Amino acid sequence: MNKEYLFLKNLYTLLNAGYTFEEALMICQRIFYLPMIDDMLEELKKGEAIDNVLMSHSLPTLFKEYFYFFKNKNCLSEAIEKTLHICMMRQDYQNQLKSKLTYPLILMTFLFLFSIFVVVILLPNVNQLFDSFQIQKSFMIQVMFTFFYLMPFFIMIAVFLISFLLIRLYYALKKKSYLIIEWYLHLPVFKVCLQKYFSLKFAIYYHELLQEEIDSATIIQLLNDQMTESDLKIVLYEMYNRLHEGEALEDILNDFEYFDPLFLSFFQMYIKNPIQKQSISHYIELTYQQIDVWISQFLKYLVPSIYGFVAIFVITIYVSIIIPMMNVISDI
Repeated sequence: MNKEYLFLKNLYTLLNAGYTFEEALMICQRIFYLPMIDDMLEELKKGEAIDNVLMSHSLPTLFKEYFYFFKNKNCLSEAIEKTLHICMMRQDYQNQLKSKLTYPLILMTFLFLFSIFVVVILLPNVNQLFDSFQIQKSFMIQVMFTFFYLMPFFIMIAVFLISFLLIRLYYALKKKSYLIIEWYLHLPVFKVCLQKYFSLKFAIYYHELLQEEIDSATIIQLLNDQMTESDLKIVLYEMYNRLHEGEALEDILNDFEYFDPLFLSFFQMYIKNPIQKQSISHYIELTYQQIDVWISQFLKYLVPSIYGFVAIFVITIYVSIIIPMMNVISDI
C-alpha cells in the first residue's frame, strides 16, 4: 500500500472515530509525513471546502474520480472508505498480475538477451569457423541462421507494437477519444477487455444509485451530468442521447457494443424485474471472479509456451551450429 492510500485509510478511520477533518489531518501527518497535508491544512484555514481540499491535491486519479461521485451520496468518511475500497481492489489485482507476470517476463528477457548474444557474438564466430574449414552451409542451415538474425527484431517489433497499442488506448481513454476506442472494439482481445472495463465501471456507479430508488433513465441522466471527467462519459453520452431520442433502454442494450454479454444478461433481468436489485451486485462479484480465472488461464498457457519457444530456440542452435562443428572435428 503506497503512502497516499495509507493516508486515506487512516483519514477515514479517524473521521469515523469522531475526529474533525483538521484533527484527522494533523494526526495523519504525524504518522507519515506528506507535504500535501501541510497544504491541505493551510487551505482549510483559508476556508476552502473539504471536498475541494481533497480533490485539488496529488491523490491517485482513480480515487478522485470515484470520490467525486461518492461524496454526493455519502458522508465524508464513508465516501473515502467506499472509494478507497475500489482503489485498493484494483491495486490488489494489479499487484497479483505483476507478481504472476514477473517470471514469464524474466524468461522473455532471457530469450531476447540470448538471441542478441547469438547474433552479435556466436554467429560471427561460427561463420568464421565455417569459412576457415571451408564448410558449405546447407539450405536448412542458412534458413536457421536467417531465423537467428531476425529473432531479436521480431521480439523488438512485438514489444513495440504491444506497448504502442496499450499506450494509445490509455490516452484514448484519458482523452475520451471515442473514435479510437471504437477502433479498438474491432480487435477481439481489446474488445473483450474494454467491454469488461466499461461494464464493471458502469455497474459500480449504477448499483450505488440504485439504492436511492431511482429509475434507470434518471440514473443514466444523473451519471451523464456528473461524470464529465470520467472515461465512462463516452458510454453515458451515447446512452443518454439515444434515450432522449425516444429509444427504449432494452433496444439500446441489444446492440450496444460497450457492454459485455454477461452484464447485458444481468441488466436485462433487472429491467424485467426491478425488484431484483441484487442482479447488478451479482454481476460485480462474478466479474471479479471471472478476472481471476482469466489471469490464471492466461498464465497457464503463457509460461509453457515461453518454455517451449526457448526449448525450440536452443535445439535449433544445437542442430544448426553444434552438430555441423562436431562433424567437422570428427572428420579431422
